[in-house]
Amino acid sequence: MLALHAMKWRLVAVFFALTGATLLAFADQYPSRAIHVIVPFAPGGAPDVVARIVAAAIEKPLGQSVIVENRSGANGIVGMQAVASADADGYTLLNVPPALVVNPSVYKTLPFDIFRDFAPIANAGISAGYLMMVRPGLPVTTIAELIDYAKGHRVLYGSAGVGNTLHLAAALFCAKAGVEMQHVPFHGAAPIITALLASTIDLTFASPASASFVTSGQLRAIGFTGKTRLAELPNVPLIKDTLPSFDIEGSWEGWLAPGKTPPEIIARLNAEIRAALKVPSFHDAIAKAGYAPTDMSPAEFTAFLHAEAERYAQAVKAANIEPQ
Repeated sequence: MLALHAMKWRLVAVFFALTGATLLAFADQYPSRAIHVIVPFAPGGAPDVVARIVAAAIEKPLGQSVIVENRSGANGIVGMQAVASADADGYTLLNVPPALVVNPSVYKTLPFDIFRDFAPIANAGISAGYLMMVRPGLPVTTIAELIDYAKGHRVLYGSAGVGNTLHLAAALFCAKAGVEMQHVPFHGAAPIITALLASTIDLTFASPASASFVTSGQLRAIGFTGKTRLAELPNVPLIKDTLPSFDIEGSWEGWLAPGKTPPEIIARLNAEIRAALKVPSFHDAIAKAGYAPTDMSPAEFTAFLHAEAERYAQAVKAANIEPQ
C-alpha cells in the first residue's frame, strides 16, 4: 500500500515537471503567430490611439504582427469579457483605461473578476489630467461662470458610457459644485468631440490629446483637473483653484492578458513594452497622445491596479453614482 502511495506521488511529480517543461518550451517559442489586442472602446479615443502606438512599437522585437481590434460596449465590458474568456496563450490581449477598475463600483455584477480573470502586463502611460471643454456657443468662460449657468439652465455633458472616467469626473464635479447636469453617454471619446463640435451637448471632460481642438479655436477649455497646468494650454486654469474639493486625476492605459497566461509570456511582453518606453520616438508619440510613459513590472502594475480600484471606489461614492 505504501509503495502504491509513493508511486502515485512520483507520477504526480512527473506530470507537473512535464507540464512545467511544456509551458517553458511554449513560452520560448512565443510568439509564433499574430497577436490580437482588444480595445474595448470605439476607434479614435485615447485607448485606441495608445494601443496602436504600443502595438507598432513591439511588433518588430516580437517578430509578429500585433493587430488592434475595437470591441466597444457597456463601458468596455464587452471587450474585457472577450479577453477574460480567451485562451490564456498570449495571443489575445487587452489595452484598457481605468474603466477596468471603475466598473466593479458602478455595476452590481460583472461577467468576470478584474483581479482573477486578468493578468497585468504593463502600464503604457499615465495622463496628467482631463480638460473640461465646452461647446463654442456656451456663454461661460470660467468654472465659476459654468456653476452659475448650470444652476439656471439645463446642461448636457457627454462621456464614453456609464461609469467611464469621463462620466465620473463630471458627476464628481456636479456633486462638489452643488449643480445638476444631464449625462449623455456615447460609445467612445471620439463621438463626444463630434457632438460637442455640433453643439448637441454642452461640455465634456477629455484627455489632453484633445487640446488641438482648443488651440485651433474649435472648442474652448475652461479648466484642467491636474495638479499643475497643462503645458500645451498654460492659460487654462486648474479646476481645483475654483473648486478645491474637486479632486480627480488623469487616465492611464494598461495592457493585460487572460488570467492564467504563463508568467514567462507576461514577462516577455512586459520587457518589450518597457523597452519601447525608452525609445525617443515612442516617448514622443505617447506624449502627443497626452500620456507620460510609465515603467512598471507586472507586480508593480498589479499593485497599481489594486490602489486604483480603491481610489475610484471612493470617487464613485463621492460622486453619488448608484451601482446599476
